[in-house]
Amino acid sequence: MILTFTTLLLNCNGKTENHRLNTSKQDTIIVNEESKVLDNPKGLIKNYNGENNKLFVFVGQKLSVDPLPHKEGLMDGGFKAEYLILQKVYGNFLNDTIEFVAYDHYGIPQFSKFENVLLLVSADSGLYYHQKYMYNDVYQTKGGKWAGTYAEYDYGHAYNKHTKVKPIKIDFIKEVSYPTKIVRSDSQIVTIAYPKPYFKTVGDKAIAIYGNYVDELFVLKRDGYLTARGIFEPKHKKD
Repeated sequence: MILTFTTLLLNCNGKTENHRLNTSKQDTIIVNEESKVLDNPKGLIKNYNGENNKLFVFVGQKLSVDPLPHKEGLMDGGFKAEYLILQKVYGNFLNDTIEFVAYDHYGIPQFSKFENVLLLVSADSGLYYHQKYMYNDVYQTKGGKWAGTYAEYDYGHAYNKHTKVKPIKIDFIKEVSYPTKIVRSDSQIVTIAYPKPYFKTVGDKAIAIYGNYVDELFVLKRDGYLTARGIFEPKHKKD
């Protein structure tokens, strides 16, 4: 059976829902009933004493993302993530690598499926936690910068209605594309439509044409979802 979606199914990253639908047995977190109950991840995650950023935003390269022992009563899976810091975008951090905790209701965090990502983490008593579901997969441009593809969900946030940030054509070093057909775990094929002119569909893939550099991607998240979460004060009226 083939289901065709004529509009984008979006998640908090601004990407289509294909990232959630493209699951496999390896993406399913099986919790053994005899698993150790983890009430405090500090025993497994590096504690950065003296570092207590309200928010730290960076471009990171994945070193490892591993499941944490199940926490009793928690519906989400917990993960220990370690990333190499390639570029600091917001906030201060002394080390060149960072460990943090990520929680995800859908299994392995989607950001871990990309080599390089724009990540947002906040500190609580020295332990860093991922801002849930917030990331952008990013790629190098011919101008030597990091950029991500068009993030429609961020642009569509009510707080970003009057944003001055606009999507621009990005000259990536390598082609950046996403599959337009996803085979679900129930064997159904889902066809994803990507918006023009931001993507160009060729065969079964959508090639990224427009996007934003990482500083602008952060502004969109700062003024949108991070403001809605109370981390920043509104810069624009929500109307």
